[in-house]
Amino acid sequence: MPRFWSLSLVLSLVLTGTAVHAQSELGLCSLRVDVAMAKDGKPVPGVRVQVLQGLNSLPFGVAVTDSSGSAQFENLSPGDYRVEVSGAGIEPVLGQIFNIIAGQVFISQQIAARPATNNKGSAPGNSVNVHDLNAPPDAAQASARGDDEMQHKHWKQAADDYNKAIAIYPQYCSAYYNLSVVYYQLNQPDKQRDALQKTLSIDDHFVPALISLAHLEFADHKLPETRSLLESAITADPTNIEALALLVRVDYMQGKYEATIADAKRVHSLPHDGYATVHYTAAAAYQQLNRIPEMISELKLYLKEDPTSSNASYVRQTIIELGGKPD
Repeated sequence: MPRFWSLSLVLSLVLTGTAVHAQSELGLCSLRVDVAMAKDGKPVPGVRVQVLQGLNSLPFGVAVTDSSGSAQFENLSPGDYRVEVSGAGIEPVLGQIFNIIAGQVFISQQIAARPATNNKGSAPGNSVNVHDLNAPPDAAQASARGDDEMQHKHWKQAADDYNKAIAIYPQYCSAYYNLSVVYYQLNQPDKQRDALQKTLSIDDHFVPALISLAHLEFADHKLPETRSLLESAITADPTNIEALALLVRVDYMQGKYEATIADAKRVHSLPHDGYATVHYTAAAAYQQLNRIPEMISELKLYLKEDPTSSNASYVRQTIIELGGKPD
């Protein structure tokens, strides 16, 4: 029997969230994010910048742009990252995935912002909620201190500041969400979950919180709960690649192979740098359905989008054993 039938053994690593690029301990990198308006290039001060790390977009740090529209992040290890920018007066922006390589000491990202057009609740993918606009000054100051402490990785002090902000203004949606990020960094999943649930009790369309809670449920193998959260996130933001890609994994693990394939096609129809694994998962679904030509096509797409993957040589050999030719 051809060894491609052991594909599911390799796939199990993907489904449990293994990083696409192994992290190296060699060297740390600084990141500067510059935010400017797309129309005229004017810098945008005072907006929130969050750096997300890895295939699962785990929170790395949060900062606010200075008067030059810039935010600085330090001590990034090699790996995949992306930047999310949000704030009053602009539409939320989720940047493309970029890679930091071992030995790289500086990298910059330019984000083009556009004026906000939706002031009702939180916009798709937004990390700023309309409730936050009503936060009193002392609560906003406490939350800003938390942002600063989180930027410097002073996690416990950041938690204290966010809790102070919430005590002053219990409807502070972004403070609860940022608190969940801090509890993730402190390895306190129960408190992280509680903060996310409180975020969603204020705004059940808050996409970052829906996705973060979905990741927690997925890690606990609660697939129906994960699916429900992802479906809510996708309803609020139909082009959210992170939610769609995680749904592909949930589809497969629930034995929904046709849905796996359909959702992988949805991901492929959108810009999806860093999410080549959806094609790997779709190939496994085709395998389960004994649709080998389509399986080969998905494996070829996987190689095309991630030719340096640690699984690349295995996938090439699998294509050959199936009677195909790697492109």
